[in-house]
Amino acid sequence: MKLLNKGIYILSFLLLSIPFACTEEENDFSIIEGLNFTVATLNKEGTQAGVLPTTVPGDGRIVYTVDFGDPAEAEKDVFKTSGPMVTYKYPKESATYTISITASLDGKEDVSISKEYSVVYVDTSVQEPEASGLYDNFEGGGNIDWKGDGTIIDASFANPYKTGNDTCGVLKYVDDGGQYANVGFNVSPNFDLSEDAVFSIMVYVESSSITGSQPNQISLKLQNGDLAQFWTTQTEIIKPVVLDQWQEITFDFANDTFVNAGSSDDPVDRTDLNKVVIQFNSENNTDKVTAYLDEFLYGTKPEVTGAYANDDFEGCDGIASLKGDGTTIDASFPNPYSGGINTSANVLKYVDDGGQYANVGFDVSPNFDLSENATFKIKVYVESSSITGSQPNQISLKLQNGDLAEFWTTQTEIIKPVVLDQWQEFTFDFANDTFVNAGSSDDPVDRTDLNKVVIQLNSENNTDKVTAYLDDLVYEE
Repeated sequence: MKLLNKGIYILSFLLLSIPFACTEEENDFSIIEGLNFTVATLNKEGTQAGVLPTTVPGDGRIVYTVDFGDPAEAEKDVFKTSGPMVTYKYPKESATYTISITASLDGKEDVSISKEYSVVYVDTSVQEPEASGLYDNFEGGGNIDWKGDGTIIDASFANPYKTGNDTCGVLKYVDDGGQYANVGFNVSPNFDLSEDAVFSIMVYVESSSITGSQPNQISLKLQNGDLAQFWTTQTEIIKPVVLDQWQEITFDFANDTFVNAGSSDDPVDRTDLNKVVIQFNSENNTDKVTAYLDEFLYGTKPEVTGAYANDDFEGCDGIASLKGDGTTIDASFPNPYSGGINTSANVLKYVDDGGQYANVGFDVSPNFDLSENATFKIKVYVESSSITGSQPNQISLKLQNGDLAEFWTTQTEIIKPVVLDQWQEFTFDFANDTFVNAGSSDDPVDRTDLNKVVIQLNSENNTDKVTAYLDDLVYEE
């Protein structure tokens, strides 16, 4: 056994020669005698193995029984196949198993082989963000899970005010009259303000959005999120806001004036703070305000390479690896059908001019964790005048393991019907929608090897034509 690139183990199984008499069915014996198998590790954790016969007759006469040798699942780890890969996920631990494979052909004696297969388990779970480095530019480069409380927020909103801040994405914060409206997040481990007590953020507040008589201000509060009433011992810094312009505001809990609730300790002496809350125009009122946040930073800016799968096709910080396969694509095409649910300026134009397996797709790093987030959204417009042939009017979103040479062989796919000549938004939920697996029996939410997205219109393996427009691709977070 040898460890190859991308964490894949390959084992070849050669059947032992067995004596037989030369008959008119000699070719059948030679098929079994020369049988060869490949075993591959299919995920980064090292727990998912796939067994694939590499010399297979095309008529499916031979049935292969694969026993993955897991004593804890003696009846559930045995599979039969006539050629396609079969897969099995072992427990999350390093161990050695004996894989047994039996080839059966009508009228012939079964042939079996066994080999040892070692699982080297690697813990790939994503750690919670360290409080020593928190950052978000709201364009996919961030490690913060923002939550609105009494507010409507959009953490990847197109920047509407680029004078003074020409970045593409911001967080839109809408307090539509919530009595205690704010936005915030938790961290782990707790803050150590004796080491670093400074937070900074870019802010824009629309004067036209404000109602009532609340002060034009922003406050940053640190709280103990482990308490049921986490606000009762908070510490807070309040700063004035100038309306209708971008400004950078710094909150320094070592040097700025702070206000404590229910605690007399200086913030830098506390070790129980693990929650950040940001609020505009004070609290305990029903006044309204709309604001935009950008470039939030605490500590050292971390290097973040999350599974980013968002693109509004407006030319700003989209998906760099987006590529057409058998299609012609334009990822910043003027929206030809502005209206309805989509009035954005630009879209992705997708032209399948008869490609047999036409699609558009991209890779992500690290791999998707669908147990945490399994939902993708996209807007689609399909021109009826562009369609030829008899393919179904549909869209499919496929998730694949791009580390495999034949990455489609273990894909999982959700297919949705399309209504022609109108914008519509589709949601692909791999936790709750009906999905179709190719070469894998695992639920998508249990897999950790998926790192490629493919979007396809009007099915595959045909030469029919279709033109479509895609917009606002979002991987829900």
